[in-house]
Amino acid sequence: MRIFIVLIFISFFSCASAPPPDFDEDDWLERVKASDLQSVYAPHMKSDMTFFNPWMQRPQRKGTWRSKDKKAFADYDVEKYSPRKNDYSYLANNDFDSISYAGHASTIIKMNGETIFTDPFFSDHALIVKKGVKIKFNFSAVPQRPVVLISHNHYDHLDKLSVKAMIKKDAVFLVPLGLKKFFTRLGAKEVYELDWWESVDLGSVTYTFLPAQHWSRRIGQSGGATLWGGWLITGSKTVYFSGDSGYFRGFEEIGNRFDIDYAIIGVGAYEPRWFMHYSHLNVEEFFRASGDLRAKIAIPMHFGIISLSDEPLTYPLYEIDRHIEKYPQLAERTRALRVGEYLQM
Repeated sequence: MRIFIVLIFISFFSCASAPPPDFDEDDWLERVKASDLQSVYAPHMKSDMTFFNPWMQRPQRKGTWRSKDKKAFADYDVEKYSPRKNDYSYLANNDFDSISYAGHASTIIKMNGETIFTDPFFSDHALIVKKGVKIKFNFSAVPQRPVVLISHNHYDHLDKLSVKAMIKKDAVFLVPLGLKKFFTRLGAKEVYELDWWESVDLGSVTYTFLPAQHWSRRIGQSGGATLWGGWLITGSKTVYFSGDSGYFRGFEEIGNRFDIDYAIIGVGAYEPRWFMHYSHLNVEEFFRASGDLRAKIAIPMHFGIISLSDEPLTYPLYEIDRHIEKYPQLAERTRALRVGEYLQM
């Protein structure tokens, strides 16, 4: 069984034996710009009942992932971006509106008296990949009946241990199409399954599932069997969570439709670019996406605790700082949180 799991993992994160192909950032950006903006509303299920991105086909990645020499990333102060301790005791205070960063895509939003989790990931590993930084999360700090938003079924975003812990808190789960049964089998009592652009009202907060440029697969599920996407959370503030996504024109359309106060955008697991560009944003694309979204404040995520690519765990924070040094006007609308940090809304 262990060998089988290793083989599955290799099929997810590697490809055929061939030299790594060249990758042209300018050509990639032009192809994105040439895609049809309205395709984010197009049908996105094939005749075999699997999902796809209707605006740009996911490429077949042929080449060998040859990791960069770590010296290429040795020019930054690791300690400056290291995680901070947080007991999350303030989560019990329903009057303290905040956004907390717990590493990777795990954020905790307090708003309108609700405690809202995105992609909670508190296991020590994703499938067979161990975390570089382990988070000892205190679930006792979580009020009863939190709302849990899941972006897609990859192991670093849909973590069974965390789901089970949330079920003990009588959590309400909002999930993409095709994933409801996964949660009900684990004992979840209240699960809402949404397609892109669909919404559900829970108390005084509205949750809308939005397109993202990614994919899905999990052992026991075929590729594309379940949908993927991001979430818009509308209460006293409007908070957008991108989930996993490559750069696509959907950010522009979301920005056209919604007035976003805070945009939590994935930026991490982006090296090597020839392999990762379709599914994950690099730092320049993070800023481009935040501009497309017209977000008042952009918050990066998808880094800090588990290594799924070449760049070091906290390297995106360093690159964000360097980008802001080059374009200082971006500083006032960017809040780069270290793992364990939070901001008050």
